[in-house]
Formats: sequence, structure tokens, C-alpha cells
Amino acid sequence: MSQIYNITHEILPPPIGDIEYVYNDEQIIIVDKPANMLSVPGRTPDKKDCLIHRVQKRFPEARIVHRLDFSTSGLMVIAQNRESHRILSRQFENRETEKTYVAKVFGQPEQTSGELNQPLRCDWERRPIQIVDYQLGKNALTHWKIIERLKNSCLVELSPTTGRTHQLRVHMQTMGHPILGDELYAHEEACSMADRLNLHAKELIINHPVEDNRMTFSSSSDPF
Repeated sequence: MSQIYNITHEILPPPIGDIEYVYNDEQIIIVDKPANMLSVPGRTPDKKDCLIHRVQKRFPEARIVHRLDFSTSGLMVIAQNRESHRILSRQFENRETEKTYVAKVFGQPEQTSGELNQPLRCDWERRPIQIVDYQLGKNALTHWKIIERLKNSCLVELSPTTGRTHQLRVHMQTMGHPILGDELYAHEEACSMADRLNLHAKELIINHPVEDNRMTFSSSSDPF
């Protein structure tokens, strides 16, 4: 006899702000994604509103290249055509892009900088939760440094070498300094210290898909 499941649809909170268009030409679009917005549509009707659908209203041929978590804000590159999408996707696969994030984390790390090198995998029974697994996990490396020490938290710069799902969030949790407002990985006190996930993609460096020159984009928004 088949088991019957009661399925409920999560009501997503509205985006925090609007999409900011940082740059565009015939090949690429650089946007600053607000927090609480999906990068691509979800499976259910209530999750159809997303960044790429909104961008396509202005740029009909736009194609998603990479993603940011629903709760994460910041810079993303979007391709304007199939060939640019192929070239940009390969850059991400080959780790030729550079991404820098800022985050507010709980507590005070003793050191001022360091690296976190713990392999990650999905905890399939608790999806989308990711966990550290030294046997089955995929390599994940994050460099971090403190920008400013605050009263009960720190503003840090995070530079991931790899791009695993929830990498920065899990790495800061395992370090003992979870990101403020993180409903998945922060303990109750850290989660309650912010009304949103305090993680923002601050800088993005790519090679232009046609001209092949190195391009650096920085977010001017004040995310927190």
C-alpha cells in the first residue's frame, strides 16, 4: 500500500529590494541580486518568480550561468546568448572566475585570517542541508579574513576557491562562527541577531566571453 504524504507549499518572503543592473553589453549582464529571491524558478507554482524570469522581461535571450542561494544577495553574471553562456559556464567549471563575499558572523575568531578546507556533501535525508564528510564529501576550500570586529560579531571577507552548495555557510558554522540570520546553519542566538542571512557577493571577476579581457565588478550596495 502506498504511503500518502501531506504536501504544503512554503510561502516565500518578498525580495529585499529590487534587481540592480550593474553592467550590460551584447554578451553579458551583471546584476546585483536582492536577498530573498530565487536565482531560477522552483518546482511549485508559488516559486516561479525568480531573478532570471525578471531579467528576461528586459533581456529576452538572457541565460543563467551560476546561482546564489535564495537568501544570499549580490553580484551575478548572466549570458546574453548561447555561445557566451557556454564560455562563461566553462570559466566557472575551470575555476577561472574569482568571487569575494562579505558576511557578518557570530562571535570573535582568535585569528584575523585563515582557510577552511573541509569536504562537503548533501545530507540527503535532510535536504538541502550540507555536511562535512571526509570520506564522501567533495573538496571545498574557503579563505577568510576579518574586516572589522564588532560587539558580538565580526564583518568578514570570504573568498571561496570552490563553489559547493552552501559552502560558506557550512564552513563558518564548522569554524564555530555561523553567519548571522542563517536559518539553516546558525544556532538560535546567531540566527536571531539578523532579520536576513548576512551574506553578500561583493566582488566578481570574469573574463569577457568575446574580448577575453579580465573584468572586475564590485557591488556598491550596503547589504546589511
